[in-house]
Amino acid sequence: MFCPQFRPLVGGSERQAEKLAVALSESGCRVRILTPRIDHDSPDMEEANGVTIERFPLTDLSRRYPFNGVALLNIPYICWQIVRVVRPRLKGVDILHCHIGSLQTGAAALAGHLSGVPVLCKAANSGEQSDLLKVERSGATGHLVAWLIKSFVGTWVATTIAVADSLIKAGVRRERVVHIPNGVNFTAEPSVFQMTGKVRRFLYMGRLSSGINRDVGTLIEAFDCLATQHEDIELAIVGGGDLLEKTRRLTQTCTSQDRIHLPGFDRPEKWLVWADCFVLPSRWEGLSNALLEAMAAGLPCIANDIPPNREVLDNGTCGILVTLGNTPALIEALQRFILFPKEAQSFGSLAFERARKYYAIENIAGRYLELYDSLL
Repeated sequence: MFCPQFRPLVGGSERQAEKLAVALSESGCRVRILTPRIDHDSPDMEEANGVTIERFPLTDLSRRYPFNGVALLNIPYICWQIVRVVRPRLKGVDILHCHIGSLQTGAAALAGHLSGVPVLCKAANSGEQSDLLKVERSGATGHLVAWLIKSFVGTWVATTIAVADSLIKAGVRRERVVHIPNGVNFTAEPSVFQMTGKVRRFLYMGRLSSGINRDVGTLIEAFDCLATQHEDIELAIVGGGDLLEKTRRLTQTCTSQDRIHLPGFDRPEKWLVWADCFVLPSRWEGLSNALLEAMAAGLPCIANDIPPNREVLDNGTCGILVTLGNTPALIEALQRFILFPKEAQSFGSLAFERARKYYAIENIAGRYLELYDSLL
């Protein structure tokens, strides 16, 4: 597997890549994750849950020398560095599995092409933030980089129908796109909600950064309005990023600020046990890992009505979908679960069953193994 970024930087794509790698390893696959070094304190090589993680140095001229025209030098320089590292490591390898469409992925795919190894890439996003569209809009050389990626990636994996549509719109042939969603692990630890059946604690999990377009402000506004009517409800906003302090300042203007928790980055399992309801105020998504984790925990879910969330929640059958930016509609959805706990329990059960049927990580790993076999 080639990942343009990996832990210690932990986002949805990085967590999903490692989760899939571990599941594949447990199925008998030998998996090595190759990634550029982000943190100088990270080891060159480590073993984790049966998966080898190898980091290599990568110099990005556009970050070191941010002036016009450097991209013309940077693109071939990055390609040369990555091909030099990746190609020797493909000896004896059956498949090169890349994550996220990017310049680095295009260079890794070139190494796969030169080595005669089948290359696939899992796209991360859809719509205006889709992988290839973001590459094309990245500057004067964006179309050149997008051409490089499309030329050497043989197969694309789309996590949702919306991601597949975005790839096709960007010029990828339909027959080269395979639909395989993200996977989720299941835990035997029951949540507080499963034991009490009451909805009093609302949870959002995800990065609070400008690159992850979530409408957390509307969630805070809706919760603060509802908190005046229900003195025992709480909201946890779990995640970090460049918008964490801005979010903290926003909560400090709320009358219910003492009932809004912002712990920053923390273990998802801890908060999934704490929560009674999960809320995902997405402006856009690829496929939310946090939403899948909430469903696997049996939590009733509320999400913005955008195509990926609609697909995961089965058009509202397994959770409540609300119009993007509609504060009254979000208040009504939160209130609905507070006042009608049996309905909340029903939604939680339906979400759990859907996650187990369609998104269990061992099943997703099996689908990837079938795809690998077909490429060979």
